[in-house]
Amino acid sequence: MFGASRWKYEPPLHEEFGFSIARRGYDRDQVDAYITRLRSGSPPADAVGFELVRRGYERSRVDEVIAQLHREAGQGK
Repeated sequence: MFGASRWKYEPPLHEEFGFSIARRGYDRDQVDAYITRLRSGSPPADAVGFELVRRGYERSRVDEVIAQLHREAGQGK
């Protein structure tokens, strides 16, 4: 009835990178949009800055992930 699915499951960014939700953290939509742009090969030229909101992503983990993605982009990975 159902053939092999053409769709590959892609976990949401918070699952893929292990982002947890903090009482006050980085705006989740802004972080997701930034990482999506960064991974597509078009990193923003301006400095990274996210609004602090209630129930946002835990800040230190986001900072770690973004730093790692920038290092990988600089190495051509």
